[in-house]
Amino acid sequence: MLNVEELNEVVLTWNNHRVRQVHNSRSPHGRPSILHAVPLLYGGRDCLHHVDLEKVQVCLDECAFKDFPCDEDVFHICVDLMSEYNLKLTNDVFETVNLYIVLRQLMNNGLDH
Repeated sequence: MLNVEELNEVVLTWNNHRVRQVHNSRSPHGRPSILHAVPLLYGGRDCLHHVDLEKVQVCLDECAFKDFPCDEDVFHICVDLMSEYNLKLTNDVFETVNLYIVLRQLMNNGLDH
């Protein structure tokens, strides 16, 4: 997994490289950062939608953030099952899907009994 410095380096490299023109392509060519910032220079249009920060703040004030990623009881059951069966949470998406499947099977088996 990339750390913040490596991710920033990737962003800088991507935004400053030149996308070359492709024959018979309708896609624009140039530097991604310039294509994004000033699309009119390349025959594009500005599709950015500006957000009213006061409205965003109202949404944040009204939003109820959870302390758990799911139902609190389900979360605690999953934590207990992971501890009991020595299951680990990883950053790998496939491993996470496998963990979900195993936890779901264990919970369903527990409900059947």
